[in-house]
Amino acid sequence: MFCKNCGAEMGESSRFCPRCGHDRMGEMQQNREIVEDNRIRYQVKPEFNLPYQIILTLWRIIIYLFFICACTSIHKLWFEYPTTFLITMGLVIAYIAIRLILGKMQYNDLEYNFYATKIEYKDGFINKEEKELKYNFVREVTMHQNILERLCGIGTIRIFTSASSGGYGYSNKHNNMRGRNGIYIHCVRDVQSQYQLIKQIIDEGTPED
Repeated sequence: MFCKNCGAEMGESSRFCPRCGHDRMGEMQQNREIVEDNRIRYQVKPEFNLPYQIILTLWRIIIYLFFICACTSIHKLWFEYPTTFLITMGLVIAYIAIRLILGKMQYNDLEYNFYATKIEYKDGFINKEEKELKYNFVREVTMHQNILERLCGIGTIRIFTSASSGGYGYSNKHNNMRGRNGIYIHCVRDVQSQYQLIKQIIDEGTPED
């Protein structure tokens, strides 16, 4: 065999090149790390929780309708012309149905893959999106459950980087880098155990100072 550093011939069992002293074991270790970092250690696929999504959508609609009624006189039309109320309710139902269908399709293509030294976010719905975060940039990993999430048996895992504020509010969006230098993983089933496993993987993949 030949040394990959200087091209000199060296024995099959030799660790160091006789000419330049290149360490073949270090090269093999580096190659092993590259292979390891291309293998998924753990994958999280958020769950499309129907009761949770319906409640969130209804709450959003109630807020919208409140502001519309406060800024316009549409509620008067509902009493004077009942047909306008039926049309409004029909639009609300259509909005809920479309939002739930699109949300379900979104979750089907959503995944978070944890490798040896990085996490990769993938979303292939409509527009394909992929993002990567190295563990050495991770500052903190937290788990959060609000009352609604606890009732629905799900939770949120937050991964902050050194540039994250750590305090940007709640959102039901999936991605969750959103230009904020971190990742939110929403609608995670069995969130406590998955949080512990993710934290362990990130701790193991973070180089020591």
